[in-house]
Amino acid sequence: MRRGRILLWIFACVLAIGAAVVVLVVLRRPDYRPREAAPSLEQETRRLEVELPLAASRKPYLILDLTSSRLTYRISGLTPKIIPFRIDSIRGSEGPLVPEQGGLTLLTLEERGAPREVIKPPDPDKPVEPLKDPKIFPPDPPPDYILSFDRPMKIRILGEKDQGWKDRFISVGKTVHRWFGKGRGKERTRIQLRLPAEKAQEIYRGLYRGEKILLLGVEEPAPADPSAVSGG
Repeated sequence: MRRGRILLWIFACVLAIGAAVVVLVVLRRPDYRPREAAPSLEQETRRLEVELPLAASRKPYLILDLTSSRLTYRISGLTPKIIPFRIDSIRGSEGPLVPEQGGLTLLTLEERGAPREVIKPPDPDKPVEPLKDPKIFPPDPPPDYILSFDRPMKIRILGEKDQGWKDRFISVGKTVHRWFGKGRGKERTRIQLRLPAEKAQEIYRGLYRGEKILLLGVEEPAPADPSAVSGG
């Protein structure tokens, strides 16, 4: 009898410790510091070969490096800005993935994944304060959105706000439902990145349809060419 009580007490302590760990993980402030990556000479050469046409185009492009947790803005080979982030999850069609040195995918942005901003004219019968006039100050961009590309891949940018424990648990639940629920879509790879809300909004402002994003750490095969299949 006494032995059974001891085992029950130990089991209760283990459950309490596990619950405390979960709470600390959910409530802790994320670490957005970039990590140091050490690509080999061959890997760095391959990256430069892919990046050369992007730099020559004189259009802005992004380098999303999962191996060092940083988003780099590039134009004509110059780096005007770097934004660090934290990786929440990377999942492929067969389960979780880990960023690999040498993994490289060139993506073309198709959708920013948030509702288009619609500016409604104010009611003439209701005066509007100048600082709240949508024609002068458009609405703030969303801090949470999902990017779609020309490959079967989705990237969710999740802006971190100062939330209480309840909001964070709700956020975790939404993430699980979004990634693993029904109606997930045909994408093979799903990536979720977390960073401060103001940085997520800053990224959203600069995105445009057709922008090139060089993804480092994941290799996503190019889609099959329909003309090549029909021609065979």
